[in-house]
Amino acid sequence: MNNMPSKYRIRFISGELSGRVFAVNGAGTKIGRAKTADIRPGGEDIAPEHVTLMPQLGADVLLLVHGTESAWVNGEEFHGGQSVMLSPGADVRIGKELSFVLEPDASADPAAAESEEATEELTEEATAGGTPADGAHTRYASPAELDELRSFSRSEKRRRKFVLVSGVLLFVCIIAGAYAYTVFEQENPLTWPGEVSRHYNDGEIRTEIEPFGKCLVYFPKTAATVQRVDGNNCEIMTALGRNMDVPFHIVFTVNPLPDGFRTTRRKSFDDWRKRVSEQNGFAFLSDPEQDFYRPSESGFPYYSVSYMRIDKKIRWQGYASYMRYQDKELVLLREVPVNHFWRAEQVLRRFGAFVVSPTMVDHFWEIPEKRMEVNPTRLLQRCALELRKNIAVAVWDDLDLALRTLLCRAYETKDQVLIDAVVPLWLDFRTKQQVWYSQNCLAYQTAQSSQNLPEMTRIVNDCLRRFPSPDDHRHVKIMKNIWTIEE
Repeated sequence: MNNMPSKYRIRFISGELSGRVFAVNGAGTKIGRAKTADIRPGGEDIAPEHVTLMPQLGADVLLLVHGTESAWVNGEEFHGGQSVMLSPGADVRIGKELSFVLEPDASADPAAAESEEATEELTEEATAGGTPADGAHTRYASPAELDELRSFSRSEKRRRKFVLVSGVLLFVCIIAGAYAYTVFEQENPLTWPGEVSRHYNDGEIRTEIEPFGKCLVYFPKTAATVQRVDGNNCEIMTALGRNMDVPFHIVFTVNPLPDGFRTTRRKSFDDWRKRVSEQNGFAFLSDPEQDFYRPSESGFPYYSVSYMRIDKKIRWQGYASYMRYQDKELVLLREVPVNHFWRAEQVLRRFGAFVVSPTMVDHFWEIPEKRMEVNPTRLLQRCALELRKNIAVAVWDDLDLALRTLLCRAYETKDQVLIDAVVPLWLDFRTKQQVWYSQNCLAYQTAQSSQNLPEMTRIVNDCLRRFPSPDDHRHVKIMKNIWTIEE
């Protein structure tokens, strides 16, 4: 292009040429990476021939966009082949960052035009001293100018890096703050409604599993609590938490078992676990643990196991309590949605939502693995005779098995005469057991206070012989060295 007196100049305001000023030739000024361009910035986002500025006879400057490239004029995009008239003050951006404004050239003389028409060569070829094909029309930057440009470019890169890193850190802080607010606003761990204020508003559903099997399910009452009762079975949908914002689902079922008087609690539990795994989609997350309702005296034993299941497209997680009462299985499910279990686990462990009566504990007996094969009348006479002895010298193991054998036979055959005869003997046996155990608890406390180790050891061994079964809570207390009468 031929150099003519310039009426306009462009001032770069961003990008690698920021702060530089170039005159607009009267014959036009081409911007791009090609050797034939008048202004040659670097950067892969600049085309070899990107745009051309062409002064018009009247006023203003015509901007022509080349090829398939784009240019933004005052925020409006123009594509290759399009042109737009620029007035002084127009803001033009090409590539990602390179932008300039059109200004009138106050000098408006050939010398000024010549001095302002400095063209940059930012390629490796230029810094190596290469000579362009159109060297007659292009002035390369001096070494001092190149050093200045490189220094400016490095500074600009550091500035952009700092802005980018600061932006990323700010974004991370915002996200972390939002997450922390969400987490800390949630109650963790969850509490039973009323636990904090000590103003409980619990509901109860009572049931009686004949004979003498009185128990109840309790639950927090809310304005939205829904309960359904069908005989001994019930289902409650309520909520947990200080704000009552976590769904809490309770299901209690009582089912008679085929051949229940010949099936032990462990066997029926294994059958139940297999059945609900195959038919109801239960996934068990732990091995069963034995625990006790009403742990004073002998207690009411049950198996506790954690599980996960899907019901009506809701994924529940919670604890199942599996119990037996004669030939019936009792199952209690306490569950919350899976995504809330991490907060609800503690409250589910602390509140069992189930209570058994003292009468139910007294009348409870385990189904024996193997019965005594003796005539019921003779066996009944043996039991009555053994109970008339001093309980301290009675043979507890045989007496316990004999009574449970008689109870199974009586209820299995619905022999009311035998029931009326053996139930009082069983209650008498349990009473005498508890009296003997209480006396030994007091004796152990006395021996402990005097540091009588031989006596303490004797009492422990004697009690373990009398209560060998882990199905009796007194055995558990002895093993834990707990010697209080009431826990």
